[in-house]
Amino acid sequence: MRRCRLLNTKNTYYDLIVIGGGPAGCAAAGQIAQKGYRVLVAEEHPVIGEPVQCAGLVSPRTLRTAGLGADLVLNRLYGAFVHAPGGECLTIRGKKERALVIDRAAFDRRIAERARGAGVEILNGARAGLGGFLPEAVNVNIGRRGREFTARARLLIGADGIGSGVAAGIRAGAPAQVVRMYAAEVELKCPEQRMARIFLGREIAPGWFGWIVPVDENHARVGVGAAGGRSKHPLLYFNKLVEAYPAFFKGMKVVRRTGGAVPIGPIPRIYAERTLLVGDAAGQVKPISGGGLYLGLTGAKLCASTAVRALSTGDLSARALAAYQELWEREMAEEIKIALAHREIYLTLSDPELNTLIGFFGHSFWQYVISRYADIDYPSLLAGKLSFARPWAEKFLAAGLQKTLGRSPEAKTKEEAFSPGF
Repeated sequence: MRRCRLLNTKNTYYDLIVIGGGPAGCAAAGQIAQKGYRVLVAEEHPVIGEPVQCAGLVSPRTLRTAGLGADLVLNRLYGAFVHAPGGECLTIRGKKERALVIDRAAFDRRIAERARGAGVEILNGARAGLGGFLPEAVNVNIGRRGREFTARARLLIGADGIGSGVAAGIRAGAPAQVVRMYAAEVELKCPEQRMARIFLGREIAPGWFGWIVPVDENHARVGVGAAGGRSKHPLLYFNKLVEAYPAFFKGMKVVRRTGGAVPIGPIPRIYAERTLLVGDAAGQVKPISGGGLYLGLTGAKLCASTAVRALSTGDLSARALAAYQELWEREMAEEIKIALAHREIYLTLSDPELNTLIGFFGHSFWQYVISRYADIDYPSLLAGKLSFARPWAEKFLAAGLQKTLGRSPEAKTKEEAFSPGF
């Protein structure tokens, strides 16, 4: 394993510096280091994977993509109960496992350990930021244990999450929307251990949803999200959720509080001269669920391949690195576009309309369709089928007409009064 004496020198030169030691950043770093390049990861938190800011609910595909074992799996889910604000409940249950509840902190550490094994130098507790560009390198300012110093690299990857300083430094643009979340790990009886619960409604989760994800029969991960500038602190919605469904939260004891925010919508530009973005910093997040692991790992692979090519040729110009965005859009742009379209329709629904929709999908035919085609990584598989459901199809038709004909000022005012603040 290659080691550097970073703390004993004022300036240290690398082929690559990654700011952010989450799964996407470490995965990209490890893949690049395997090709023989000198790589540094600067992670602001003292321990990789902490604090946990994720429900740790992933598809089986995500675990395979990460190349990690089933020992990280704490529970396997086969469906969900979707609760409408008026009391209607849609049950989606099948014989095939739909999602895995994983030890998220251990997941992050495994990817970091693999990167270390490939030769990556990881600095924990290091606050890093873009220092400026030189003709042949980029400077990164690092503060750690009361000391400040500068490291220099041929290439920089920003994996520093939502509100990325690297993205701001290269004027990459911002996501269209942000969802703020309040969540907790709790002690809670979960009689339906293999089923998640999703809660909808403007009063408890404007622009998003609430959830209970069982870890085992006595523990769960619970939370709620809120979107839009007019929304209140997510803790207030969390309390409303608990009050609205006392039967499901009876006897709940909070073990650890978590939270955070997720970007919704792509970052306009995920590259610049000598710079790439990956993971949440690049907006590589599912617009419907907010999950970022699968998309982040997919982005890391494409980011790493572009970086290796650029480092090997010595061409680290924005023009050369634009290949990364082209690869990303070829891989995931259509899925994200479809998911965003469905999310936009969801945002227009009133609580009475949600009640009607959940009741409609409760018919056995649509339960079968949803169970058969639902895929949390690729929503287009189900989206095409739902387009034939009359209530949903009518919403898409109305939205399409609005975009084609334009909306009157009166219609815009009415929609804005109804919206959660976008």
